[in-house]
Amino acid sequence: MLDSNVAVVIPLYNHARYIGAALDSVLNQTRRPAQIVVVDDGSSDDGVEICRAKLDGVEGALVLVQQNAGAHNALNRAIEATTTEFVAVLNSDDIFELDKLERCAAMFAEQPDLGLVFGRLAIIDENDAAVAKGPTVDWLTRSIAFARRAGTDIGLVSENFATTTSNMVFRRAIWQANGGFMPLRYCHDLEFVLSALGRGKVLFDQDRIHTKYRVHPNNTIKQRLDNIRVEIAGVLVNALFENALGFTAEFERTRVIDLFRALSGKGLSDLICTLLPLRSGSAKLAFFETITSASALGTLQHLTAPESATRLLKGQTWAESAKSFAGVNRPAADCGLEINALIEVSAFDKGGLEKVVLDSAILLRELGVRPLIVSCRPAGHLAEVAKAADVEVVSLPQTNTLEAYRALVSGRRIDIAMSHFSRLGYPIFRQRGIPNVTFIHNVYAMLDTAGVAAFQADDAYVDRYISVSRKATEFAVGPLGIDAAKIDTIPNGLIIEEHLRREAEAVPADRSQFGLSDDDYVFLNVASYNLHKGHYLMADAMSLILHLRSDIKVLCVGNVIYPPHIEELTRFLGEAGLSRHILMPGYIDDVTPLHQMADAFLLPSFLEGWSIAMNEAMFNGKPMILSDTGGSREVIEDNDIGLIVANEYGEVTNLNSALLDELAYSRRKYATAPRLARAMLEFADNREHWSKAGQRGREKILEKYRFERIIGQYVSVLKDVLKR
Repeated sequence: MLDSNVAVVIPLYNHARYIGAALDSVLNQTRRPAQIVVVDDGSSDDGVEICRAKLDGVEGALVLVQQNAGAHNALNRAIEATTTEFVAVLNSDDIFELDKLERCAAMFAEQPDLGLVFGRLAIIDENDAAVAKGPTVDWLTRSIAFARRAGTDIGLVSENFATTTSNMVFRRAIWQANGGFMPLRYCHDLEFVLSALGRGKVLFDQDRIHTKYRVHPNNTIKQRLDNIRVEIAGVLVNALFENALGFTAEFERTRVIDLFRALSGKGLSDLICTLLPLRSGSAKLAFFETITSASALGTLQHLTAPESATRLLKGQTWAESAKSFAGVNRPAADCGLEINALIEVSAFDKGGLEKVVLDSAILLRELGVRPLIVSCRPAGHLAEVAKAADVEVVSLPQTNTLEAYRALVSGRRIDIAMSHFSRLGYPIFRQRGIPNVTFIHNVYAMLDTAGVAAFQADDAYVDRYISVSRKATEFAVGPLGIDAAKIDTIPNGLIIEEHLRREAEAVPADRSQFGLSDDDYVFLNVASYNLHKGHYLMADAMSLILHLRSDIKVLCVGNVIYPPHIEELTRFLGEAGLSRHILMPGYIDDVTPLHQMADAFLLPSFLEGWSIAMNEAMFNGKPMILSDTGGSREVIEDNDIGLIVANEYGEVTNLNSALLDELAYSRRKYATAPRLARAMLEFADNREHWSKAGQRGREKILEKYRFERIIGQYVSVLKDVLKR
C-alpha cells in the first residue's frame, strides 16, 4: 500500500556495506512511503551507486549528493526535497521494522494532536546479529525504566532513550517550527525531540520495536569529550529556556523532584548555568552556532569537568558516550533514598527466585529504597551482576553464622527486613526492633505437619506478609492460621523490557527438531519436572484426546527435580503410547522461541503461587489453559484469554501435603482429565478464536502486571509497616 502522506529521508555517509539493507527495509514496508530521499554527505565509497541501483524505477525516489556538511545538514536538505505531511528518518546503517510506517500512520490518524512518535529499538551489530547485553543495552533498559516512572518528557531530559533520528516519525510542521535540525555534531537528535515536546504531543510507543539500531566500529565518533559536554549542556539549556516540559507556576512536587534527578549527577550544572544567559540573549540557531564555534569551544572546553562525568565516559566507545552521556546519573538516584531494607534469601546464585529478588532490588533503589541483599549461603553469579548494578550483597559465613549476622545488622542502619524463603534472621530482627515483611510465594500445601507448625511459630516474628495470589492467601489464612489482616496480596510482575529484548532477538524454534509437524496443535508447558505440576494429569487427558484426533501435542520444558520420578514418568508415557504426544526435551534456557512456535500454553498444576511462566505466556500472546490454582482466576476472566479447568480437590483449603503427593505421584484416572481434554480440544478446534484471545492476554500483562508497577506496591507496604 502506498502512503501519500509519508516520506522517508536517509542521510548517507560511507555506509555502502549497510545501505542496501536499509533501503530494503523501506521498500518492503507494509505501507510504502510516497517519497524516498537519500542525501549522500560526501561519501568516499560506492554507497551512492548502490542507492541509485536499488531505487531505479521506484516512484518518488530521489538520490542527492553534496559535499560533506554534517548529518544535520543532510537531514534538512532531504526533508526540504519532500512534500509530504509526515517524515520518517532512517540512518543509512539502520533498519526499519517492516510495519513501522503503517503503525505510525495509524497512530497519527488516531491522535490528531500527535507531533512526533518513536518506539523501542532492537540493537544489532555489524553482522546483523542481535546485541543482547553490554553498556548500550543496559543504558537503554535503565533509561526506559526511569522514563516510565517520571514520564517521557523528563525521561528524555535524563537520558536520550529515543537514541537516534532513525527512531523518529514526525509532522513536517514540527520540523518547520523547530527551524529544522540544529547544527550539532552529536546531539541534533536529542535537541529535536526535546524541542518537539513543546510543539505537540510526543509519544513513546513503548511496547513495539520500531527500528533495528546498528552499533559497529565505523559509527564510533572520535572527538573530544569536552565538546560533547558542551553540546549536551546547550541542548538542555535550550529545552529549559523553551519550557519544553510545560511547567507552570503551580508547584508539582513529584515532577520537580524527578526533574532534579534527571539533571543531577551529570557534571553539567555549572556549564548549564554558564550557558543559560547566552541562550536568553540570542535566537536558538544563533545560540547553537555560537557555542559550537571554534572560538567558543576553545573557552568552554577548558571549564572544569566534574569527576563523575570523567568516570562516566571513561572506557566507553565515543559513540556510546555521545549517546548515553546525558543519561547515566547513578549518583542522583541516592538523593531520594528514604528506606534501608535488608533482603534475606537462602541463596543467591542463578535461581529464578534469586533473579526476581535482584530485579526487585534494582527497582526498589529507583523508588527510594536502599537494598542490602543477605545470602545465607555463599553468593555466586548474581552477586557479580548485583555489584555492577550498585546493589550490595553480603554472603554470611558458614561458621559462626548467627554471630556474623548479628554483627552485620548491628553495624548498619536497617529500617526494615524482607524475607524470601528464608527465616534465619527472624530473631535478630526482633531483637533489634526491625520490622519484617515475609513473602508467601506459593500455596504452601507441600508443608508437612512439622513444616506447618514451624511456619505458625515463625508468624510471631513477621509484621506483614506479601502473598502472590488470592489462592496463596486463602491457604495461609486457612490451614496455616495466619491473620488475614497481616497479608497484602500482590501478584508477581514481569520485566517487560527484558522480554521485549528477547522477543526481538528470538527466531521461532523449528518444530521438526521436536518431531512436530506444521499442522500439529502444540501446547507449551513451561514448568519444572516436578510431578506437582500435573504431568500424569496431562497424560490422562491426552489418552482421551487420542480417541478423537492425533494432532494435539504437549511440549513440556523444564528442569528435573528428582530423576527417579521422571524416569518412571518417561517409562509410563512410552508404555501408554503417549511419548510422541507428550514430549519432554528437558530444560531450555530461553523459551521465547518455543512460545513463537507453539499455539497455546498449558499449565494444569495441582498448586501454584503465581506462575512467572504464566506471565511469560501472556506476554507472548498465547491463550492459556490453567488449573484452578495460583493466579489463574485473577488473569483469566470470563474465558477472555483462556480456560480454567477445575482442580482435583475443590477449595484450596482442602489441600495438604499428603493429598498433594497422592495426586501427583499415584497414577490414576483423574476426575478432571475429561474437562482438561475438552478444553484442549476446544483450543484446537477453534484456533483463530483462541489466537486472538491470546493477544488480549498480552494487552493484559502490559496493562496490569508490569514489574515496576508491582514493586511500587511493595514500597507502599514497606512504608505502611514503618508508620506503625
